[in-house]
Amino acid sequence: MAEKTHAIVIGASIAGLAAARALADRVDRVTVLERDALADDEIVRPNVPQAHHTHVLLAAGHRALEAAFPGLTAELEAQGAMGSRASRTFWFQDGAPFTIPDEAVPGVAASRPLLESTLRRRLLADHPNVTLLDRTAATALTLEDGRVTGVRTRDAQHRADLVVACTGRGTRLLDSLREHGFPTAEESTVRIDVAYATQEFRRDSADMDTTTAVVLDDPAGSHRAGALLAIAPDRWIVTLSAQHGDPAPTDAQEFLDFAHALPSPVIAQVLDRSEPLGPVHSYRLPTGRRRHVERLASVPAGFVALGDAICSFNPLYGQGMSSAALQAVALGEAIDAHGVAAPGLPHEVYTRASAVLDAPWAMAVTADFADPRAAGDKPRGTDVFNRYLTLVVRACHTSPQVALQFFAVQNLLAPPQSLMALRTMARVLRAAPRSPAGRARRAEASTREAEHSHEPMRH
Repeated sequence: MAEKTHAIVIGASIAGLAAARALADRVDRVTVLERDALADDEIVRPNVPQAHHTHVLLAAGHRALEAAFPGLTAELEAQGAMGSRASRTFWFQDGAPFTIPDEAVPGVAASRPLLESTLRRRLLADHPNVTLLDRTAATALTLEDGRVTGVRTRDAQHRADLVVACTGRGTRLLDSLREHGFPTAEESTVRIDVAYATQEFRRDSADMDTTTAVVLDDPAGSHRAGALLAIAPDRWIVTLSAQHGDPAPTDAQEFLDFAHALPSPVIAQVLDRSEPLGPVHSYRLPTGRRRHVERLASVPAGFVALGDAICSFNPLYGQGMSSAALQAVALGEAIDAHGVAAPGLPHEVYTRASAVLDAPWAMAVTADFADPRAAGDKPRGTDVFNRYLTLVVRACHTSPQVALQFFAVQNLLAPPQSLMALRTMARVLRAAPRSPAGRARRAEASTREAEHSHEPMRH
């Protein structure tokens, strides 16, 4: 009889739950270790303070989780989550709203605690070979002969064929491998200095037809942003953000004033007539960071890190949960190709995870460097691509076809390079000059030039 296989997942985050689901079909036993105390209902876990804020499940991540947990969308909607179509989205960027086509990708809008609790419940109910131990912190990895053999907690030692660390941006487990002679991964970082604040409001279902509103300021100016999302028939969640020293609001009055200062009044108009349901929650993140584990010359067998532990994006782009779900798919595919105990499995997982991360990281970094105050590892060609993206955004003001492609890229359904396909470029070049924002800027420039030409000469 073959010896039974065991995998340990550290962390019951979205990344950890998705990884555990991928493992459940491929090993005999899965144990999830979570340091927080978990409840059956919607809670914000103490070690996930950002769970108070707006979270977006992009289309690619939504599809991956729906495939892993069939019926997930219907279950979330039965608990009050909102089925969302991009055609019901108001998107304002670069001085004008987008023209959003009806066939834009559908999704689901739910709070982070609701999504986590639903995934956790489904994982344990559908897969009896999965055990979750809460209030159990992993304190160290155990190694023998260059292989990770398990995890040490305060009270016990747990052996496993594979340990998957989904321990977040601040994980120390990867760095702890230096003590055993393994190299440290190279890092790419971008200084974003993002501050954001979130508050929930009562929603009247007849208040507005759209379920989502996004308002973005000029990144070369203030780089302020606001996002309003219906996460239940009677509840709005609103996040307002600023970067590079521009403070985000910290109380209710500042929150309302900030919303009124955005370049579109849509979000402020909703807040003016809506009852706040709780306090303002604030959060800051100094950098976007990617650990290039795929470049490591040597890694221990029996161990991989996924999720924010290897890549944490600017949270304003909503890529974290979706990329974590896609990394879990990559984990499953690597195990199918090599087996859970294969020495080469970690390198294969990192190679596949890197392919998942390349597109969202490139998109995030490109957007970050649209702000001249950003600093860090700027990829070659970023400035040129950003100038072209300005045209893409302006084309979205009048072209449904360009907007559809823009949202496909944003939702990780198409690579960024698809925006430069010949047909799309032709549409961009035709539509961008028709943008009302572009016409307004040209009119302003002409007025300034005329005023300057009539100024008296000074000697």
